[in-house]
Amino acid sequence: MARMALGLIETMGLVAAISAADSALKSANVSLIGFDFPGNGGTTVKIEGEVSAVESAVKAGVSSAEKVYKVLSWYVIPRPDDGMESIIMDNPKKKLFAGSIPTVVSKKNKPSKREETK
Repeated sequence: MARMALGLIETMGLVAAISAADSALKSANVSLIGFDFPGNGGTTVKIEGEVSAVESAVKAGVSSAEKVYKVLSWYVIPRPDDGMESIIMDNPKKKLFAGSIPTVVSKKNKPSKREETK
């Protein structure tokens, strides 16, 4: 990650963040690192790529997200230090679409105790 730039877009709400990510990815040659959900409705979009591409992508993402709801902040870090990688990449419990979508079991679909013991 040391050679790439990091782009961050912090929005209020997931829909604005998805709009920002979509526009950012379509506007420049960048990759989505992921989403973070720090709480209180905030969502952070993390992208990476060449410095000029990330700057352009963040600008497009912010513009798109502002049409949906609030953009709280945005920032581009050109070539972040290798020591920042654990901060940027960490947070496996807060990834969007991580793993399979959990299945909700209602009382109607729940197997009886007799069926569970078979």
